[in-house]
Amino acid sequence: MPEDWLAYKSIRLAALIDSPDSFGSTYEREEQFPDAEWQSRLELTEGNENALPLVADYDGNAVGLAWGMVHETGIRVAHVYQMWVAPQAREKGIAKALLEHIIAWAEAGHCDLVVLSVTTINEAAVGLYLAMGFTPSGKVEHLREGSALQSQPMMKDLRDAAS
Repeated sequence: MPEDWLAYKSIRLAALIDSPDSFGSTYEREEQFPDAEWQSRLELTEGNENALPLVADYDGNAVGLAWGMVHETGIRVAHVYQMWVAPQAREKGIAKALLEHIIAWAEAGHCDLVVLSVTTINEAAVGLYLAMGFTPSGKVEHLREGSALQSQPMMKDLRDAAS
């Protein structure tokens, strides 16, 4: 909901502070965004109607974040971005629930694939994605320009689940 932009901004910046090695962007970059940028991210109108922003709530606190997005490129592919769970809420199934929600959304939208990229040193995330049926796909690449960290693309083929 567009009116939730402050909560989204807060959890996104918390994710970038807590896990700077997990994202293609940085806290230093995004904390400079004007309020209008944060608000527009949640306005699911023309240009981003194929987006599913999720914030996980646990005991009344925003503790997790994930973003599903379908880019119109012919083949229907759902991308997972911004996946993160606060340290105090980890190992409670929140990341799995966020991912399951995006996968169900992608299936309902008749997507063929769900894709994401994970920092190779993030063993917990890699383990979750493998357990959820994702497989490595494509070449390992740099997390972002100037970073020595590596990121592994992964995919889940939804066509296999339909058969």
